[in-house]
Amino acid sequence: MASILCLPNGRKAVGTVRTAEKLTLSEKFSEKEANRQRNDPLHATGGTEKRVAVQIIERSHEADTLPVLLLTPTGHDSIVAQRVLEGAGFSTRICNDMRSVCDRLRDEEVGVILLSEEALTAGGRETLSDALDCQPSWSDVPIILLTGQDELSGNLPQVLRGIVLKGNVTLLERPVRVATLTTVIRSGLRARQRQLDVKTYIEERNATEIFLRESEARLRAAVQAAPYPLMLHASDGEIMQLSEAWMTLTGYYQTAVTTTDEWAKLALPGEAVSPLKPPPQGDDSEGESIHLGEHVVRAADGSDQIWDFHRVSLGNLPDGRRLMLTAAIDVTSYRRLLESETAARQEAEEANSAKSKFLATMSHELRTPLNAIAGYAQLLSLGVRGPITEAQKEDIERIDRSQRHLLSLINDILNFAKIEAGHVNVASAPMGLGGVIESLKEFVEPQLRAKDLTFTMDEDIPQTEACGDPDKVRQILINLLSNAIKFTADGGHIAVECEEDDKMIYISVRDDGAGIPKDKLDAIFEPFVQVTRDYASPQQGTGLGLSISRDLARRMGGDLTVSSTFGEGSRFTLALPRA
Repeated sequence: MASILCLPNGRKAVGTVRTAEKLTLSEKFSEKEANRQRNDPLHATGGTEKRVAVQIIERSHEADTLPVLLLTPTGHDSIVAQRVLEGAGFSTRICNDMRSVCDRLRDEEVGVILLSEEALTAGGRETLSDALDCQPSWSDVPIILLTGQDELSGNLPQVLRGIVLKGNVTLLERPVRVATLTTVIRSGLRARQRQLDVKTYIEERNATEIFLRESEARLRAAVQAAPYPLMLHASDGEIMQLSEAWMTLTGYYQTAVTTTDEWAKLALPGEAVSPLKPPPQGDDSEGESIHLGEHVVRAADGSDQIWDFHRVSLGNLPDGRRLMLTAAIDVTSYRRLLESETAARQEAEEANSAKSKFLATMSHELRTPLNAIAGYAQLLSLGVRGPITEAQKEDIERIDRSQRHLLSLINDILNFAKIEAGHVNVASAPMGLGGVIESLKEFVEPQLRAKDLTFTMDEDIPQTEACGDPDKVRQILINLLSNAIKFTADGGHIAVECEEDDKMIYISVRDDGAGIPKDKLDAIFEPFVQVTRDYASPQQGTGLGLSISRDLARRMGGDLTVSSTFGEGSRFTLALPRA
């Protein structure tokens, strides 16, 4: 029987291979590879080409690590072949029979199968044939078959023909030179590595497809279970999933409506352009929410709803279409509430305007007879109609006081009506405060004397000008002083004080009257609200003075505030912006 190998000097190896010759073969390969790398300009210049070359070499090294299965049952051929191949840098496994070879092929990543013709017994051929038939689609394991000497010079022997036709078989006639064998094995290993790469790619692709299917199923389930209207659809209009809320609110179910155009024809009959129509390619950025506006949606039962639509692009599907998610909010109730609120506000404004007009008209009509009463009372007191007694004179004075009080009430109502109607013009210009504050005493002097009240004013009045309307500032301060006099007991004290900061000037009217309960401090600025501070007798008035005064202060860019300690007195402060 001929030996498997023929050494480089032509001698056949029958039992062992000298270590020196084995090392020489490995060293020659390593030196050749090193020279190739040194002479290769890719390794000298670096860059992308160098990385590609390194990847090719690494792939070659990976292929060399795949095991070579050896089944050469004659003599010591397997041992000899193992020593030579491992000396050349290959990994080998010696198999005792064909069943062992096929088991490893099934269970392990095998690189190349190296067989001698003697291994192909009748049972061995059948076992190998079955194993080759069971290979997955990506696998076609390289088989190197060593034949007898001169067997390939004629027709292929019948014993080899079945395996050659079925498998990826390379025939080598013995004796085989080591260089030839290693070259053929290395070529087979590289081919096998490419097959394993295909296997890895298929496995990764299958894993990716499974992941995508699971992700799609989760997305569909999430959309379907969403408590608000959601539509998952493709850019060509295919509806992929509708939420239960979407279908329940509209009455159009996914089994009957399969595209966005079909849904729009049913639910958006009055829309020239459907909000579900996708934009041109590239107009939607992935992950960016696009507001599509509010649209009237007609449900299957004929009722109309108002939906606010938003759309977001989720990316591209495997077939190149864009995946879109359209979300909607049913704002029907909100819009109807807003419309009713608008109508109610308009109705209230009209009623308020009518009230203001009525008050203004009535105030004007009441002024005329009141002025006549005042005129005739003065004529009578002057004796134009003849002399009058002291008792008659007192009666005429009561008539005059009542007329003036009633006229004051009517003026308050008229002023309040004008402010609400927006007919009061308030100037906001630089003004000096000295003249306004100094003129206050003459307006309230009779009232102060009547109740024996002491009255003081700050001598150091700020020289800084404020922004405001002098007449309206005087009106506010007279009202505050009148209230202080009204609610301060006889013999009490009233003061006007001034201070300023970087932005505002503050004028305060302080009294030592009964004060205001803490829970009433906000209410006193409301129209027609009166607080009886002394809890003894009701004070006359309409309860409009403070409401009018605060409104005027705010129109000048300032404010009117109060601080009070019940039982000790109150302080009302007018704040005006510095000029």
